[in-house]
Amino acid sequence: MKQAVALRTRLLIAGALLLATTVATGAWSVMSAREVSHVVGHTVADDQRAIDVASTLAGALEREDDALLLALSDPTRGQRELARQREAVTIELARVTTTLGEPEHSELRADIDAYHTVVDELAAGAIRGDAALHYLEAVNPKLRHAIATINRIRDRNFRSSLAIAEWSRDRSTSSMRIVALISVIGFLLLVGIAIHFARVVVQPLRAMSRAVEAIRRNDFSRRVAIGRDDELGQLGEALDLMSDELAEFRRANIAEVIRAKDTLEATLAALPDAVVVIAPDRTISSANPRAAALLGAAIEGRALDSLAVPPATRDAVGDVLAGTRASLEDVDLGTAIELGATTRKLLPRVVPIARLAGQARGAVLVLSDVTELVQLDQMRLELVAVASHELRTPLTTLRMTVLMLQERAAMLGERERALIDTAMLGIQQLSVLVDEFLSLTQIEAGQLRLTMAPIAPAELIERAVREVASAADEAGVTIEVARTGELPAIAGDPSRLAIVLGNLLGNAIRYTPRGGQITVAARATGDRLIASVTDTGPGVPPEHRERVFERFFRVEHTRAARGDDTPHAGVGIGLYIARQIVVAHGGTIRCDAGPDGGARFTIELPIA
Repeated sequence: MKQAVALRTRLLIAGALLLATTVATGAWSVMSAREVSHVVGHTVADDQRAIDVASTLAGALEREDDALLLALSDPTRGQRELARQREAVTIELARVTTTLGEPEHSELRADIDAYHTVVDELAAGAIRGDAALHYLEAVNPKLRHAIATINRIRDRNFRSSLAIAEWSRDRSTSSMRIVALISVIGFLLLVGIAIHFARVVVQPLRAMSRAVEAIRRNDFSRRVAIGRDDELGQLGEALDLMSDELAEFRRANIAEVIRAKDTLEATLAALPDAVVVIAPDRTISSANPRAAALLGAAIEGRALDSLAVPPATRDAVGDVLAGTRASLEDVDLGTAIELGATTRKLLPRVVPIARLAGQARGAVLVLSDVTELVQLDQMRLELVAVASHELRTPLTTLRMTVLMLQERAAMLGERERALIDTAMLGIQQLSVLVDEFLSLTQIEAGQLRLTMAPIAPAELIERAVREVASAADEAGVTIEVARTGELPAIAGDPSRLAIVLGNLLGNAIRYTPRGGQITVAARATGDRLIASVTDTGPGVPPEHRERVFERFFRVEHTRAARGDDTPHAGVGIGLYIARQIVVAHGGTIRCDAGPDGGARFTIELPIA
């Protein structure tokens, strides 16, 4: 590679040349303008002063001549005025001495002295005969001669000003020519520098741009080949080296990519779930064998809308492709697929493929076979329903037996009466549990029915509080009912809403320590009735306030405040049933933190 001056050095040299040309042009212009200004300024000022003093002196002589004529007609006044004007002429003549050169000054003084001589003779009366005739023949010609001398001096200075103006014009023209010549030289120098840098900078940059474009197209064979040792040459050499390394990297990783692809295909083939890859244009790009067995052997290349999945699933896949939904995993969108003589239940899950520049690269639809799980869930519901139904008959028999024993409790001892009361309490708790299981099976089967009727909220709340009053007294908890204004009637199922309030009050009693308080509040806001149950217990952690409404979910707390470690009773379905009943009435229920650290459950129902 041949040696070359560094690009930075070239830029510095070019900049220095342009700077020198600009400075030289400016310096020459300043020097020329300064010289012209100095010469013209001084010369014009001197000429103007000479013209001014000459004009003033001519005026003074004219006024002295007027005073002489006055003295001829009125000697008294005329002599005084003549003396005053003579003094003015003397002063102006002294100014001329400092302004004009010696030849001009001597000539002018001689003419004025000759004029003053004849004036003095005429004014003193030394002239015999006609004074006016003597003035016209002797005095006035002397005055005209002096005035003519002054006019010559003034004209000469005026011509001098014209000459200096012509000189300054010629000087300016010469300066402009020189500046124009320097500017042309600078322009040619600039054009040469531009052509040079276009050759040494732009062409290599274009070559590197073409090389980069070739690399973008996976063509690593193009070389820049600048052939210089400056910065651009080093950059081109680095770009060629990078192309070589990228080509080597690509060759070294093709086998690894192929192995990874084979591994991924084998993994997808081994998965028990059906996996379908959807392209951004809503076509199926690939599918594993399980998906081909469930959805058809030739699904690749087909449109998403042709898949045998529910419309909701296809819409969810479209939302993921459009970026309006992050992902999908919803058991309610499960679909049934006929596979031979059996029907399989599939759970869809949609995951977006990594995005690039804000655009989706596709999505993956996973259909998990949850047939066994669905069957187990159905078996669980059937078992709960059968067990709950079968338990109602012996529970009824036990309740009647214990009630009969309570009628004869007065004949029994204190210990026997306590045992009967304990048995009755256990029967009531078991009855509530059986009723909850039956309600759960109805809800899960979609058979929850409501018997709608007008309800007075105040009466419903008071009845629910009365039913749990004995349990609250036994737990050492007080219940306070707070109402705000009149409560309008609502439409609902009284027995179902009583279950909701009973569950909320029962939970509050179980979790409130002895000596605590439960507050039941109700108020009407707009078209909604808002009721809340607030306790002073340990509360519900924020991460569990939504999960407490799930089936069989329990937040376990010990009864440390009550002095025992007995876990709270319940199976975790009361709040689930409460939410389902409230939602069936068109309302909402939520769990928040109470003002004193406990829990607050708030119900909102529409006003009839």
